[in-house]
Amino acid sequence: MYNVPKTTPYLYYPNGSRIDNHSSYMIRSQYENKQQVENILSAINREATAIEFYRRLANVAPDQRHKKDILHTLESRKAHLSNFTQLYMNFTGRQPEYQVDKIPFQSFREGLKTANEIEVESYHEYQRSCSLTHDPNIQNVFWWALQGEQENASRIHSLIEEDLYRVTDYGPEPFVVDIEEVTKQNDTFRSALWTGEHLQVTLMSIGVGEDIGLEIHPHLDQFLRIEDGQGLVQMGESKDQLNFQAEVRDDFAIIIPAGTWHNLTNTGNKPIKLYSIYAPPQHPYGTVHETKAIAMAAEEDHHH
Repeated sequence: MYNVPKTTPYLYYPNGSRIDNHSSYMIRSQYENKQQVENILSAINREATAIEFYRRLANVAPDQRHKKDILHTLESRKAHLSNFTQLYMNFTGRQPEYQVDKIPFQSFREGLKTANEIEVESYHEYQRSCSLTHDPNIQNVFWWALQGEQENASRIHSLIEEDLYRVTDYGPEPFVVDIEEVTKQNDTFRSALWTGEHLQVTLMSIGVGEDIGLEIHPHLDQFLRIEDGQGLVQMGESKDQLNFQAEVRDDFAIIIPAGTWHNLTNTGNKPIKLYSIYAPPQHPYGTVHETKAIAMAAEEDHHH
């Protein structure tokens, strides 16, 4: 038997000349380094964008405890940004240039949902970046950020759970609230804010192109005030003759007498935020309808 030495396949340039093993290694190494730098810069962009987002979210937190949790997450993101920036400078010898994207949200509740998406996405991206490198210095930074995102996601998830299950109806006890603030923060189709024996206050958010739905309240008067957005209100003695029409916007009040068919349609490019006063109450204590579809289904169940 003969010992046949193992040979390593050569790589070739397009012109047919051979690339030696050392050159092949250098090309591969350069490609890997470039990919690693791109991953680090992507992480820097991600952290800077998250920091700007959490600063705005903290400003609309409903109380100091919620604000403290958001600021905790913000500080975690700042630490990640500092580490990724230092890592980038170690690799390139220069300061990173990056862009901060503004992530929109309309209310604290919506912001929490967006925050959860941000944290989950960051976790998976850092997990991927960690698996694509064998450099222990890079791995350590991404691994540390990965652990931080796990903690952030858990914190945000707890805030979401608390927000979903907290009591929103404060009736019939004495109650004081910044009605404009809570109205603008609400992103449910309808939520009861205060229900008493003779009066009820609800918050509503009507999506772009949506309407409240043509309805009539035979035995109660209704007051609505728009805090944000614009729309078209229609009223009449029958559902086929809505002779009264008016355009409404921020700070407009709508008075609906008992026994009047009425509807309000969002004609703007953002949700209508309004509060409504029923006298006497129209909806069950503690009513929360996340969407119009849920509200319509609840109305059908109520009538049956």
